[in-house]
This record gives sequence, structure tokens and C-alpha cells, in this order.
Amino acid sequence: MITRYKLDLKYALLWLLLSLTSLLLVIFPSILYYITDLLSIETPTNALFLLSNLLILAIIFSLTIALSRASNKVKDLSQELGILKYEFESLRKNLEKE
Repeated sequence: MITRYKLDLKYALLWLLLSLTSLLLVIFPSILYYITDLLSIETPTNALFLLSNLLILAIIFSLTIALSRASNKVKDLSQELGILKYEFESLRKNLEKE
């Protein structure tokens, strides 16, 4: 996906980090038990569910920021294009008059 420009490198690294973290929790469940005790949560599955939800919210928030920036850029570019078209038409009309 990265080589075909379908996915930015920063998002690919984010998903890679998420996958590696999940793999570590599967291989070493003691990490999850430690996190469970640290957060004073009753069962490790609840801690995993909480951490997963928080991570998903962080990903959604970062994607919302990226989408908002892209939307603002599209708006700015379309306004600039409209101004350039107007100026071009004005110049063309002036040249036709002369």
C-alpha cells in the first residue's frame, strides 16, 4: 500500500506498532497482568478492552485532524482556482476588446 501511494508511511507505522503491541501481549501475557494491576482493573480482558478503545480513539482523532487539514486545503485550493479563473476570463475579455 505504501509503494502504491495508497497509505502514508506514518499511518503504516502506526498500524505496524499496533500489530507488534498486540503480538507482544499475546506472547507475554504477564505484561497485560502487570497493566491490569497497575490500573486496578479486575480482569486482564477489561484492561485490554480499555486500552484497545483508547488506542482506537487516538487513531480516530489523528485521522480526523488529517481529514480536517485536507478539507481545508481543498477549500483553499478551490477558492484560489476560482479567483484565477475569474482573473483569466477578465484578461481574455480585455484582450478581445482591444
